[in-house]
Amino acid sequence: MNLILIGNIFTCAGAFFGFNYGITKFFKPKKAVYAQMITFACGCMAFGRLYQIVRLLTAGDIFERFQLGVLGVFGGLVFLFSANFGLMDSLADDGSKKYLKYRLIPLVAPAAAVAAYLVFFAFKDYPLLVKIMAGLVCLFAAQSSYYNLKHFIFPDVDFGVINSLKLYNLLSLIFSALCVAEVIAYSRINEVLSLVIGILLGIDLMLITPAVERGIKKWTT
Repeated sequence: MNLILIGNIFTCAGAFFGFNYGITKFFKPKKAVYAQMITFACGCMAFGRLYQIVRLLTAGDIFERFQLGVLGVFGGLVFLFSANFGLMDSLADDGSKKYLKYRLIPLVAPAAAVAAYLVFFAFKDYPLLVKIMAGLVCLFAAQSSYYNLKHFIFPDVDFGVINSLKLYNLLSLIFSALCVAEVIAYSRINEVLSLVIGILLGIDLMLITPAVERGIKKWTT
């Protein structure tokens, strides 16, 4: 069996676990929209991977041309970015100078995503569509990883909101990094590396929504 297919199966299973867990725990009256958005991120990955599994079983290719499964990665990263952007970030950062270093240090994460694109795609002989897909993955990963790293290193605020979500932000940061690593592995048609990344993505997605639930319980009790 194709190792890339097996990797996608692992990712899909982990994403569906995270999605179903989030649906069960967070889609009730008076539950935080924050947690629901993270649940939707898992859902995007789950259905995107399901599409890729079907495509691998039928067409045998998920990278040389555009395919809808990649929208699952885009959607997942956008939902993770949206969860931390705005209200959640404003709870931590009031824009004052004393927090300047916590706004600057996290720029390392998006810089790494941009550097990965420049090194592995921008100047390589890939079809334009491949460069666009890889570029979008790196762009969305850059956006989401900035806030995840920021909130991971940020000092705590009232009610322990920031500290209680550090594990989630670490898992989400790892997710963004794995998405970038995966698109690189796919471009190289490296089946072994794709399998390893697929397994790690599955584990990460399986842990994300339980980590969010654990964090929310800490700041509401």
